[in-house]
Amino acid sequence: MAGKRSSAVLLSPDDWQSIQKTLYLLSVSGMRESIKKGMTQPLAKCAKELRC
Repeated sequence: MAGKRSSAVLLSPDDWQSIQKTLYLLSVSGMRESIKKGMTQPLAKCAKELRC
């Protein structure tokens, strides 16, 4: 949306929440690198269950 003096973007609540979660995760030290590393890991080498 654009007005005479400014513009705006309209998002669904789900899209906005996804953006907020992404920004939070990327603000955690080392998370970006961990995500990139995990994306290259073959599925067969991934854990079958979460460890707490």
